[in-house]
Amino acid sequence: MIEHFFRSGWFACLALVLILAGAAQQAIAADATIRNGIFWKDTAGTPIYSQGGGMLKVGAKYYWYGVKYAEAVSYAKAPGKALDQPHFSAVTAYSSTDLVNWTFEGDVLTPQGLGEHYDPRAWLGRMGVVYHKATRKYVLLTQYSSKGTGGGVLFATSDSPNGPFVFARLQAKIDNVATPTSGDQTVFTDDDGQPYLIFSSNGDRRQLYVAPLRSSDFLQVEAATNIHSTPAGGREGNAMFKHKGLYYFCSSDLHGWNASRSFYMTSPNITGPYTPERIIEGTEADFSHVSQNGFFIPVQGSAGTTVLYAGDRWSNFAGNGHGYHVWTPLSFEGTAPRFNSLSEFTLDAARGTWAVGKGNNYLLNPGFEADRVRQTSVAGWVSSWTSIKGDAPFMNVLDGRTGRWALSLRHAGQTMGSAIQNVTLPNGRYTLKAWVKSSGSQRVARLYASGHGGAEIARSLPDPLAGWTEVTLPGIQVATGSVQVGVYSEGKDGDWLTLDDFSLVRE
Repeated sequence: MIEHFFRSGWFACLALVLILAGAAQQAIAADATIRNGIFWKDTAGTPIYSQGGGMLKVGAKYYWYGVKYAEAVSYAKAPGKALDQPHFSAVTAYSSTDLVNWTFEGDVLTPQGLGEHYDPRAWLGRMGVVYHKATRKYVLLTQYSSKGTGGGVLFATSDSPNGPFVFARLQAKIDNVATPTSGDQTVFTDDDGQPYLIFSSNGDRRQLYVAPLRSSDFLQVEAATNIHSTPAGGREGNAMFKHKGLYYFCSSDLHGWNASRSFYMTSPNITGPYTPERIIEGTEADFSHVSQNGFFIPVQGSAGTTVLYAGDRWSNFAGNGHGYHVWTPLSFEGTAPRFNSLSEFTLDAARGTWAVGKGNNYLLNPGFEADRVRQTSVAGWVSSWTSIKGDAPFMNVLDGRTGRWALSLRHAGQTMGSAIQNVTLPNGRYTLKAWVKSSGSQRVARLYASGHGGAEIARSLPDPLAGWTEVTLPGIQVATGSVQVGVYSEGKDGDWLTLDDFSLVRE
């Protein structure tokens, strides 16, 4: 009997445990979800500090390098108010095989590693790492600007991809550049292993350049080729990727720490000539999901290649919401890239494929952080206002629930105001949510969803709401592949309605 129990009971239980454990591991592996709008954490549960960085693949492992600023740590602990100019703490390195789960490898370049060249007031950022096979050195190059020790492209080297890196040299001038040093820069490595610096000039951001690194050791930026002169205003966030034989030179508007549209040009040759500059479709409605062009990650797998846009959200210096990183997949219509503005998506790095995440918020600019200054209309939304004076009031205010900005419908006299968004999305059942504050007493104040193939679903908002209150509209059955969501208010002088952090998520 006991022998039979061990044979049929214990081993059966063990088999069941192993099966369940395997299923759990498969479920964890299958849920490789990248979520934007949050502070990312590494595998130890510590916030990831990696701004203005780049990516290097070594074998099957990706290494992500970026800068840890003292202000990033402060902002992650208490998001809200924008902080002062950045103070360099370290260059960090993280590793991953799936581009979702990241292990902290350490602070790979510290002030001590810079030695006498360290200046606590200096700017250090916009970097990349490459590997030189002959010297067997990993070479880190970054933009460096210091009143005390001068500026330029700073080089540091290491015997290992996870550091430590130590100062090698500072290049103060790049030949053929309008001003001596580079502006925003990244590193691009071509299929033959030759790396290039992709950048604008420091003093004249309208001039865009490509320059190879010295082939003997990668410790020198060689003479540059001016590949484009942009219109007045210039470009930031310069970066490159290669897709189906074409080089894509990408950049952002010159908006400092704030979010921006993204642009691209293509050429079959890295030094050009390039096509005219065009906007990357999908970046204009919410300014690249409230981010700035950072770098690109080609994810080559067994079923295809996905190009990831890796944007920086400089929330610590612009105050625009949660998180420092916005990664989204690009899709292509012919040679034209399209930015998929997703709050979450799944990535299968082994296959090189992606899919929209189950919890994706289909609304654009749902927290109104894309609008960097006060506006009479808000990005991603169709705004309208009728007024006896004929002027439209400002529709975004510095009263955000999670970031700086919120939507405002504030009445002056007997007026009507609305903000709507027409959304294309898969058929299914959805829930609309918004956070609301209100004076109450409006003649009409309501949140609604219509045009989805059924009767309009609405929620009246008649009551005064002094603090943020979540309002929910569940059961929106979309049968037409689209839905219109919006808020509408009619009121008298002094009435107001403020909304923030909308979401439209499939149930």
